[in-house]
Amino acid sequence: MAMADPTPKCDDCNSQGRSLVDSLIAMITDEVKSRFSILVMENTECASEPDLELSEDSFGLDPNYTPEEIQRVQNEARQADGDTQVPQTQVPQTEVPQTDPESTKKRKKREKMTSKYWQYFIRGETKEDGFYEAKCKFCGHTYDMGNGRGTGSLMHHFIKACEKVPKAMRHKPSALQKMLQAGTTTAPALDVWEFNQMKCRKGLARMVVAHDYPFNCVNHYFLREFLRDLQPQFKVPSRNTLRADCLNIYAEEKDMLYDLFSKLDCKFSFTSDLWSNKGRDRGFMALTCHYIDESWKLHKRVIAFCPLPSPHTGKNIADAIYEKLVLWNLDKKALCLVLDSSSANDACVKELLSGPILDTLPADGQLFHQRCGCHVLNLIVQDGLDVLDGEIKTIRETMKYIRHSQSRMEKFKRAVAQVKAPDKKPAWDVQTRWNSTYLMLQLAFELRKAIERFAVLDKNPELVAGLDWNKLKALLDCLKVFYDATLTLSGTKYPTLNLFFPEFCEVCLNIKKMRNSNYPFIVEMSLQMYAKWDKYWTGGNMLLAIACVFDPRSKLGVVEYYIKEMYPNDYDTFMANLNNCINALFKDYEKAYNRQSQEQIGSSSQQVR
Repeated sequence: MAMADPTPKCDDCNSQGRSLVDSLIAMITDEVKSRFSILVMENTECASEPDLELSEDSFGLDPNYTPEEIQRVQNEARQADGDTQVPQTQVPQTEVPQTDPESTKKRKKREKMTSKYWQYFIRGETKEDGFYEAKCKFCGHTYDMGNGRGTGSLMHHFIKACEKVPKAMRHKPSALQKMLQAGTTTAPALDVWEFNQMKCRKGLARMVVAHDYPFNCVNHYFLREFLRDLQPQFKVPSRNTLRADCLNIYAEEKDMLYDLFSKLDCKFSFTSDLWSNKGRDRGFMALTCHYIDESWKLHKRVIAFCPLPSPHTGKNIADAIYEKLVLWNLDKKALCLVLDSSSANDACVKELLSGPILDTLPADGQLFHQRCGCHVLNLIVQDGLDVLDGEIKTIRETMKYIRHSQSRMEKFKRAVAQVKAPDKKPAWDVQTRWNSTYLMLQLAFELRKAIERFAVLDKNPELVAGLDWNKLKALLDCLKVFYDATLTLSGTKYPTLNLFFPEFCEVCLNIKKMRNSNYPFIVEMSLQMYAKWDKYWTGGNMLLAIACVFDPRSKLGVVEYYIKEMYPNDYDTFMANLNNCINALFKDYEKAYNRQSQEQIGSSSQQVR
């Protein structure tokens, strides 16, 4: 049985169905177009509101169309559909503000300043072309930014270019930044590490030298175990091999220092001192050079530490010093030599000045010999303290007595708590260093109540018998000037030559004031101190006075003031000698400068030829 075909076979039916479909499509089209017109009208009214904004592609129409243009578009659409009766819609007449075509463009969003380097720059106003300036807060340099430009120039300026940025604020570039600065975009290749036995041995030797380790430390079991765990391939050297490595490092450093000295054209000052071992059967000499480099930085280097055979006469000391100066090629660059105050050192200077070194010294060697100022102060104060030797010895023994046992220290702590004294431990001095004696006396005065209370708790009244705390206070007031001067002149991080003359002059004036004290022992101290002062500093020191004159804070007025106060009768003689020394020093430097200039002209002329 054949299945019936559901599709009608009549042509009239087919035409009737097609007309029905066409009418439905026309109805739907009219409805869509009418709704589209209403939406266009509503959006046009919204576009006229100042608080709303339409995008330029909304419904395919330009948002700048006027209501009349919209009505015309609607009419054309209806006529195209065959609708001849176009309804006359009353469109409200609204005033549309005239806008600049440039203002219709999208406003670019303000670029976000996310880089950390923006905190060091000031952002300017954006110009019409989209650019703006970035001004450095340190130096004021400006960069043009905007329109997609990155902050690489700001980073480079802050890290490298700007000289006014503090070093502590500079940031080290990361590995990525270094790669970008090198102009590569590929990842940096990793270096292949290779074990180097000699490099490790050299590092071990430097550690031993820097920390004063003994050579036999390489024989310690746990050190060898640690090095084996750290690097199994490393062969720990023997004691003799380590010693040889240290000597090789010394030779390398010595050659580097010699080359440095040969390139410097400045003058060198030298300090020397002698030591003896505990048995006093061997003596040692140290020689240190001081200089200022081309960057005006103060340096010092130990150029000799060697045994000095006895007897330590002036000739032996002079021969040893001159030998080291010739070894380092510094005998022609010497300015002065600072030594302790002793007869052997005075003979040493005379021996040196009688040799060939005198021909290269400025001012005919008048400035060569300098006495150690701190050592002179030590000798002056030690002579003054001899007057109170009994009281100082009592305080010293009291300090030792309290610290002798733990039980006494417990009693002293109870005494400190009872009288509410400073929580400090008693300490005694080194008798050869007066500044430690001053600190001991100062500590005893602070703990005076605790010491008296300890004598009661220990049932030992003789411990503080004979101590006069008022006398001790007067002594401390007199010694404070000497102690402050010692601290100032003992500095190692700054030049002190320009400070010696005013500091020593203040010490001399303080000694003279001590003569007017109400305590007889202070008057006696001042007499002994001034006798020692007059022995070493009669008429002042010429090099110290010249350094004071060259100090822009002092100049010649400070020297004139102190000389009038200390040596009024010798004022004219001293000032004349000072003027002659300054002129001689100027002529020596002028001669050296002219010779150096001629050598430079000669070398440049040879290059031209």
